[in-house]
Amino acid sequence: MDCPEGPALTFAPPPEPLEPPELPEVPTEELRTKLPRVPTGGRVDESEVRRTLAALDLDPRIRTEVEADGGRVGVLLSVQGDHFDPQDCLLARVVPGATEVWVPPRIQRMPGEGGCSVANALDPAPAPH
Repeated sequence: MDCPEGPALTFAPPPEPLEPPELPEVPTEELRTKLPRVPTGGRVDESEVRRTLAALDLDPRIRTEVEADGGRVGVLLSVQGDHFDPQDCLLARVVPGATEVWVPPRIQRMPGEGGCSVANALDPAPAPH
């Protein structure tokens, strides 16, 4: 087959790859310092925990879940990732005598592992071996 007459075809350069959007940071230290401290024998107030979270003025892309169960309040703050890498999440639990804030281990933050859940905040899964 012969080449067609005329100049060779030219194409525009390919578009630059899109940068992934900048994800918001989960405010670990701010949550740690602002969550209520309930004395041993006291009562945890779920509405106070919710007011504390509302006052943090979080980026709307940070998902927030709060659940009360048996005198405890669990908190989840998470940012939707790319479904491949570990999810960015922060768990907290307020109980009489202790307020804890932590990031679950990497393996628990992988998609499908369930570490980034308010249930894991209330009843933390054991650390992986």
